[in-house]
Amino acid sequence: MSTETTAEATDVEATDVEATDVEAPEATTNTPARSARVRNRRPARPQATAKFVRVSARKARLVADLIRGASVPEAQAILAFSTRDAAEPIRKVLESAMANADHNAGLDVRELYLTRVTIDEGPTMRRFRPRAQGRASRINKRTCHITIGLGPHGSEPEGRA
Repeated sequence: MSTETTAEATDVEATDVEATDVEAPEATTNTPARSARVRNRRPARPQATAKFVRVSARKARLVADLIRGASVPEAQAILAFSTRDAAEPIRKVLESAMANADHNAGLDVRELYLTRVTIDEGPTMRRFRPRAQGRASRINKRTCHITIGLGPHGSEPEGRA
């Protein structure tokens, strides 16, 4: 019984050796390696996005219009003293974009400007409130997506001007 087992094992080893002796055809494609493609890419501008923020896009755009095109310290001051509720989530996104610029791109944050400030509409949650005579009326709880991009002074602003 043990001799049969060893014979089977040698047969398996022989087929494994034969399979490894076969040479694979060389790939002759003209595409560069992935690392070369990444190096040739234009450097990404630092940005941050917050999605599904529970503020209507219309109200958040009023605050975004105040800071669009401003320098980072100036935008921080405007958002710190703004009385609008939408200023708080926009301030947090700005701080995240600043951290991305510092950590990922190694840029000096104090010299950057807000090149892109966009407020897009998100999904609307629909709720219903009972009304008179057995009717119901719809209440829309709106959300928005906030995107802030930073760049050096003189770079083209993006988004709604």
